[in-house]
Amino acid sequence: MKKIYLLAGALVGGFALNAQVAITQSVAAQNDRTDVRPVTKKVQSTEKVEGQQWWANGFDQLSDWNQTTGVGHISGDWAIVNALPSNITSQQSGYQWPAAFSNSSGNFALINSDAAGDGQSQDAYFEFTGNIDLSGAVNAPMYLTFSEYYRHYYDQNYVEVSNDGGATWTTFAVNPDTEVPVNTNCVPNEVETVNITPAKGAGPWTNQVKVRFHYIGTWDWFWGVDDVKIVEAWNNDIKVTNWYQATDIATTWGVDYYHIPASQSSFPGLTFGAKANNNGGANQAAVTLNATATGGYTGTSAGVAIAATATDTLSISTPYIPTGLGTKTINLTTGIGAGTDANLANNETSMDVFVTNYEFSRDNNVQSGSISNVSSQPGQALEIGNEMQIFDNMTVSNIKLRLATQAAAAVGSEYLAKIYLLDQAAGTYNYLAETNISTIANTTAAWVNLPISGGPVTLTAGDIVLVTACHFGGATEIRFAYAQNTYEQSVVGFLADASLFSLTQPNAIMIRLSDDPSGAVTEIENTVGMNVYPNPANNQATVTFEVNNASTAAVNVTDLTGKVVYTTVLGSVNGAQKVTVNTESLTNGVYMVNVIVDGSVSTQKLIVRK
Repeated sequence: MKKIYLLAGALVGGFALNAQVAITQSVAAQNDRTDVRPVTKKVQSTEKVEGQQWWANGFDQLSDWNQTTGVGHISGDWAIVNALPSNITSQQSGYQWPAAFSNSSGNFALINSDAAGDGQSQDAYFEFTGNIDLSGAVNAPMYLTFSEYYRHYYDQNYVEVSNDGGATWTTFAVNPDTEVPVNTNCVPNEVETVNITPAKGAGPWTNQVKVRFHYIGTWDWFWGVDDVKIVEAWNNDIKVTNWYQATDIATTWGVDYYHIPASQSSFPGLTFGAKANNNGGANQAAVTLNATATGGYTGTSAGVAIAATATDTLSISTPYIPTGLGTKTINLTTGIGAGTDANLANNETSMDVFVTNYEFSRDNNVQSGSISNVSSQPGQALEIGNEMQIFDNMTVSNIKLRLATQAAAAVGSEYLAKIYLLDQAAGTYNYLAETNISTIANTTAAWVNLPISGGPVTLTAGDIVLVTACHFGGATEIRFAYAQNTYEQSVVGFLADASLFSLTQPNAIMIRLSDDPSGAVTEIENTVGMNVYPNPANNQATVTFEVNNASTAAVNVTDLTGKVVYTTVLGSVNGAQKVTVNTESLTNGVYMVNVIVDGSVSTQKLIVRK
């Protein structure tokens, strides 16, 4: 099978994990053709010019460029084209890269690794044939900018610049997997900006400057470039390539959380980090990371000196402790002390954290892909999930899981979720509980609620748990949704032989612990067209259903302990039925309405709220 891996970008820098359970192996996740969204890499401004533009080329003249090295495939290597080839356009809907190279007009350069063929390797340069005269710029810092269009797998992209006519070259990585994870796409109108000043060396710019693009890949995807320019760089430009949030590593397990339930009142708060590159021409003496958040929080990192073109990490150690139910927005940006950053588009972001009644999770609520298995286990059973720390005692009644879009053949397949408790001394995960088994009802992506089998279980403050989504294998495996890139060795699971593994370059699985008491009760299949309204109810609720010559029919209402709080017996009935339930004397909460017809029960939840 082609392209069988699907990885999420590894996070490096601001936070490292505490020493965790020893894991037997790290593996790659199997490719899934659906639910793939563009990477959230920042799009650079095309007006990134402080001084003059020194050179530009739009691939209008075929003779301007030459593939200097390559394997010599029948198809797939560097070429100047004016339209996307059919092998790219025919797969666009399945993989969801932008439908067009929209910021390219006319010709553009393209290396089409997908067309090279199974097992074919490429190590190909596309070089501007002439010399570029930058001698008038003397020692000015310079950017190379270009529009780009891509989908990445395991390929490597580089820009290379020579200041001595090609005798020596300086290499700049473009779209490394720390910024653009495996199997992710460009965003529309993406413009890449590379600070090429190091290519100048110790002396001034010359009139012998050369530029080339370098691609390495084995039956990978594609990379298109257009509108290449060399422009004088801004002096002040900090570019963030990765943002982080996590609990404090000194006192906790040190992972990210996005849904925090009311029960976790001792939640220690979140600290923040960034991997920052000085993309400007001036050295910066004190680059800081600054955060503001709902509730009046402000945080600032210590200032870090970052030389031009260098990269360093920034960390805010003052925790943000969200309070009160609702969405909490954290705004992050960098500062440079004296002066103003010339391009804020590449060094500011915001993230949302959700304080909830019941849900506790590490996913950020934005599905970015899905996983069905790992590379060595096609067709076999899989468990995969997130490590989490419990800060206050929590009675888990159910697990909420997001199913990705399924293949039609997966309908009817079974799945469940499990909770494991880490023995921190032994370094082993011990089974604690599991949910009822459920089956895939349709192909649509959806959240599902899975009650704990046998009733709720209690987790204790200080517990480290592993919460997994599980399927039983088969020719068409179930797909579980995942969200943002997260920390190495914090997405963990079991292979079919029960060996423990962690994902390389993981994404947080969209799976949540819930202490919602109503989640422990499963509604029984509605066989009589039953409806309860209004729901939630205040003073009364109406129950409707329809039967065909029933010898006995009854309606009762129970609380979550099973105590009957209302009952009526209808006797022998036929056709449409309506029963009014007085809820005025009931306390706020969740109840179960049961319609019993000739011994068969249909059940629906009723919420009373006054």
